Amino acid sequence: MTRRPFEPRRHRGRLGRGLAVVLLLAGLLTTVAPAWGADGGPIGTVEAASDGDVVGSPAPLRNVPSVIADVADGQLIVYRMPGIRGNQINATAMLFLPTQAPPTGGWPLVVWGHGTVGWAPECAPSVQLQEHGRWVDGPNAALLATILRMNIAVVAPDYEGLGPVADGVPEGHGYYELSSEGNSMVFAAVAAQRLLGDRLSGQWVPAGWSEGGFAALAAAYYSDRATRADPDLEYRGTITLAPVPDVPAMNRVLWNDIEEAARSGLPPTEHQIEQLVFANAETIYFTRTARYAGYDIDPAEIYGPNMLRFYNENWRTCLDDLNDLVKQDIQNYLDASPAHRLTTYPGIRGDAPNSLPENRRFYAENQGRLENSTLPGSILWLYGTEDITSPATVTYNVVNKMLINDNDINLAVLEGAGHYDVPTVGRPLIQARLKQLFGIT
Repeated sequence: MTRRPFEPRRHRGRLGRGLAVVLLLAGLLTTVAPAWGADGGPIGTVEAASDGDVVGSPAPLRNVPSVIADVADGQLIVYRMPGIRGNQINATAMLFLPTQAPPTGGWPLVVWGHGTVGWAPECAPSVQLQEHGRWVDGPNAALLATILRMNIAVVAPDYEGLGPVADGVPEGHGYYELSSEGNSMVFAAVAAQRLLGDRLSGQWVPAGWSEGGFAALAAAYYSDRATRADPDLEYRGTITLAPVPDVPAMNRVLWNDIEEAARSGLPPTEHQIEQLVFANAETIYFTRTARYAGYDIDPAEIYGPNMLRFYNENWRTCLDDLNDLVKQDIQNYLDASPAHRLTTYPGIRGDAPNSLPENRRFYAENQGRLENSTLPGSILWLYGTEDITSPATVTYNVVNKMLINDNDINLAVLEGAGHYDVPTVGRPLIQARLKQLFGIT
């Protein structure tokens, strides 16, 4: 559909409310600096970009799910952000604009964080959508369509290190790394505001599911960077769906279940095998992120021979395919001998890697820093009682710790909901909270 031309932005000088002060890392527009290549390295000299600046022109998105395409136009934008290693990099986001005209004052904005997809650039939701026609963000197309029908714009970052390399996205995803996830979200909001100007109201809310639930909380942690980069932006609050707030604690609960299943002496159930897959496959992304971010971690201390092979050979494999490969390997191992048990599979070395000093430091400096902080604004936290990725004891412990630190959290417990059910079951609560935060009647 034809969209009206972008209008020039006019500063309204609005300031965010109750925002914590942190450093803003941004370049000066008048400084001469290296240009960037596809690998993020210098290729020449041009005028330096600020974090949140849009690179080039938006491109129409291909293969948008019909439930979204029926209510919005989709574009891919490229923007600048501070990278995990301190350099400025290119990042990409899918921008969805309602087909309805903007309301008086402009569209409010939801910055949407997707669930885990992988570690390599080609695993990005925008790449999988455009190159393979696959929507990889779980059950969330219908949720985003609901938000767009409310006449709210949505920008959905791929995150640092995920996205089309042809647009200069460098390798190196910050999986559950606080600054990487937070900056990916925050500067996607800045990019949308700079691109659309007065077609946006300036009010924004980070929201997300699973990994994106952590990214939404990270965006709240760094939300004042958005206001400093663009005074038109006003952070309103956060919505987090089924986040994994404490990975080491989740691992301990998971391994207790796996060890109990192995002690029974009975053949493992499908569910128990899935638990072992979950305990192994995604850890590749954590380990690669920690090493990329400079933590001195030896993969041989974390993995037995089978998973070490996957770590070395399949780190580019996106999540669904990686899960399938690991599951088949586990099944082959169990079938090879009646003496083989879930706990003897030569994969991740049980819960032991959590005690390695550099692993402990990675989690303490990222998830630990988040849960021990006081975030601005209110937080709607949706949790399903059947979610094995974030067991009840872990969720309640983290939420209680954050409440002690004076966080304003509304925990919505969705009885009987699993990890993939939360966005659907919780949709009415999400709609109600967005109406409240954006003043929609």
